[in-house]
Amino acid sequence: QWSKKGSQPGFDVKQTSQFMIAKSTDDGQSWSEPVNLTKMCKKEEWWLWAPAPGAGITLDDGTLVFPTQGRDEDGDPFSNITWSKNGGETWHTSNFASRGTNENMIVQLRSGAIMLNARNPKNKENLSATNGRVISVSNDLGETWVSHPTSQGTLIEPACMANLYRHFYTENGVRKSILLFSNPNSKVARDHITIKVSFDDGATWPEKYWLLLDEGKGRGYSCITSIDEQTIGILYEGSQADMTF
Repeated sequence: QWSKKGSQPGFDVKQTSQFMIAKSTDDGQSWSEPVNLTKMCKKEEWWLWAPAPGAGITLDDGTLVFPTQGRDEDGDPFSNITWSKNGGETWHTSNFASRGTNENMIVQLRSGAIMLNARNPKNKENLSATNGRVISVSNDLGETWVSHPTSQGTLIEPACMANLYRHFYTENGVRKSILLFSNPNSKVARDHITIKVSFDDGATWPEKYWLLLDEGKGRGYSCITSIDEQTIGILYEGSQADMTF
């Protein structure tokens, strides 16, 4: 779907990759019949519209949002979001957060805005100060986007999927949260998989809190979740195994 014309403009199965979604109401014991969202959300001229790796989120008002990606009318990659306000009955896909990017993850900021953190293929072996994830923010479900001050220069990458996640916890009776970010912390190779933490909604990622998980080379993808308020889990592709928890 990403190489040449593996996916093209149109809606039909012989034209373009199909975007399917299923749901479970019993913790994965059974699943609904898949629903095809391709005609509901994809623009006909786009070469591709696809889910991004990782997990979606639920906003404070109950809106379901998950990160998506695709190829535009020229076959070039983009990153955006897809959302539903009626529990997943109908979906809408947003304007582009950024062009030239693809795989991305999202969080809701304390302001209510959505932050999108995207992979930039141009970062591969980019050793300059501009190596960094492309970070965008929207206050209107992706109708408009602005670049975040940390974009392209703060969270380095070797061009690989990364994970962004908000973890909630209670301290002295007060509900609080932090942002967690994981990826290969390198400009040249998929190694040094590291978890970073931000206490200020992604404005800073203090190095003294970085946690190195695996310094060897691997495929480098990861996904973070909350086990409970005191426990965070991460599934990642490391140097010893493709699936490490």
